[in-house]
Amino acid sequence: MQSQCAFCQGDLDEKTITYPTEFDGRVVIVDNVPALVCSQCGEVALRPDVAEKLQQIVWGKTLRPKTVAVDAYNFADVA
Repeated sequence: MQSQCAFCQGDLDEKTITYPTEFDGRVVIVDNVPALVCSQCGEVALRPDVAEKLQQIVWGKTLRPKTVAVDAYNFADVA
């Protein structure tokens, strides 16, 4: 399936992405999410069924998450 980007009219290509989001005070990362990615500007579009599945994963906690350590920085701390 290929269509055009709503922002720049570039071509959208089917790819898998890593989807980061914040939920309940935590950063949640979902790997291997099917998405439409603009080849020109990089804008990401999710099909409605994919967005619904992401909600089930993040909100419903239907899967057991893998926990990984990440470095976090506060931009305000940089002079």
